[in-house]
Amino acid sequence: MAFLDSQLHINVPLTDYAVAFRPEENQYLWNTLLPQKPVRHRSDLIRQISKANLLRRQDLRVGKGGRVTEVQFKLDPNLSYNAVDYAASAILRETERMNADDILQYDQEMMYTALIYMHTNLEVLTIKEILRDTNILTNNFTLTSPHFWDNYLSPVSDPLNDIRTGVNLVRTKTGYYPNCIVMHELVWDKIQRHPRLLQRGPVHPYGSGIVTKQAFELMLGVEPGTLKVTAQQYNVALEDQPGDFRSMIGPDVIIAYTTAPSIRTFGLGSSFMFQGDGVRRGEGGDLNPLPELGAPFVVYQFPNYQADPRGAQSLNLIGALDQRVLNAEAGYLIKNCVDASNTAVYGNYLNN
Repeated sequence: MAFLDSQLHINVPLTDYAVAFRPEENQYLWNTLLPQKPVRHRSDLIRQISKANLLRRQDLRVGKGGRVTEVQFKLDPNLSYNAVDYAASAILRETERMNADDILQYDQEMMYTALIYMHTNLEVLTIKEILRDTNILTNNFTLTSPHFWDNYLSPVSDPLNDIRTGVNLVRTKTGYYPNCIVMHELVWDKIQRHPRLLQRGPVHPYGSGIVTKQAFELMLGVEPGTLKVTAQQYNVALEDQPGDFRSMIGPDVIIAYTTAPSIRTFGLGSSFMFQGDGVRRGEGGDLNPLPELGAPFVVYQFPNYQADPRGAQSLNLIGALDQRVLNAEAGYLIKNCVDASNTAVYGNYLNN
């Protein structure tokens, strides 16, 4: 008698294949928009040398009797930062570790989860809560329906003109062209196929009817690599509820001149990063830097005897920072560049 196929195999999980979402970590832009500045104390002051005084026009003709006009630099009010702790704890429970299938790579997946939680937190904080706030980026403009960049039939829809306005304003106020223009991939898609742009300049050399990043940067007069397109997302749904994924940048565009911190800077701002004494002395358990985060966060590893009867290890990813806009003149924000309510085109990704 022949056996049925159903009797010869019982389904089990594959040991060499698992489905897992992996965001592109090079698309996290919090550390690009507000570059990190390691500091020795949790809070301190930042001195400001007056731009208005430096550029004041003085009559420097030598006066009677050889009198020469005296000049000197002047200080504006001090700025400040105050770094607060951000931490995520991954607890490696021995019972779960022993029972976990090898394909799940229990230890690595737990640490990776903490890493992405921290990246997501910092991306939302920097882009959504700070740089999209019109009270912080005071140079801003909100588009209305006739000006939406996906309103191809409107005679006043013109993404190049709108972005060029921000580029010129940053250049005028700081003396430098912006080196960061950040937008979502869905917004960039509408720019690439915008009729006004296709009429203005060269399209893709293979005739696919789109404007390339390189061509658009030439139109704007900015350096190659200034345009930064992202598809990063985060989940706004409660735990154990269906995912509701949104973009950090939403329908907005951020235009900024940023600089790595130095003894003199006029960039948009910095992420002030404080480590504390534990970094120097290794107190409280084993201490490991986490270069994958691209910032001076560290992992404290120590026994957690209460988490599991067989024992456990706590991996605490922790660092203190204050993401601070110091020079709002170096930034420009364009709000509502497309019709984010059009869920047929954008889903809910731009709705925040």
